[in-house]
Amino acid sequence: MPGDVATARQLWWGVIGLGLVQLAASMIEALGLREEFTADILEQAHTTDPQLTSATAGLMVSIAFVMVGIIGVVVAVVAAVIVHQLGRGKIWARTVMTFAGVWLVFMAIGTMFALDAVSGAASLVAGAASIVQGVLAAGAIYLCYRPESARYFQRRQQ
Repeated sequence: MPGDVATARQLWWGVIGLGLVQLAASMIEALGLREEFTADILEQAHTTDPQLTSATAGLMVSIAFVMVGIIGVVVAVVAAVIVHQLGRGKIWARTVMTFAGVWLVFMAIGTMFALDAVSGAASLVAGAASIVQGVLAAGAIYLCYRPESARYFQRRQQ
């Protein structure tokens, strides 16, 4: 494996780790807004189901938090598997990670324009993680398309 691909793989591990940090920070921030989420669900649901209780709305919010956490961890595991395949020279893995990386770069740019909306330490950590993810992803994409890396991926396809 060329050094550029090895470095790109390490950058992707960093992106995945920061994604988990961002998930945790976002969940902590959302837990602080739990009562607001519950009140919003109650307000919206009373138009269709006036029998909905506060406890049921709270349960719905809890289930949503658990589902977001599970989905976030599953996405991280899938990304780790794809990064492993990238290290093995699979060109499809390079393509998938390129698309993911471009998306992360655009998300980082959007986060930089939304920094005035930071309301606490958890949202600051999530925003910082998003920005660093975008930078690492851009570096990983660049390294995966350098001439030596491109030859590595082409040789592994034959």
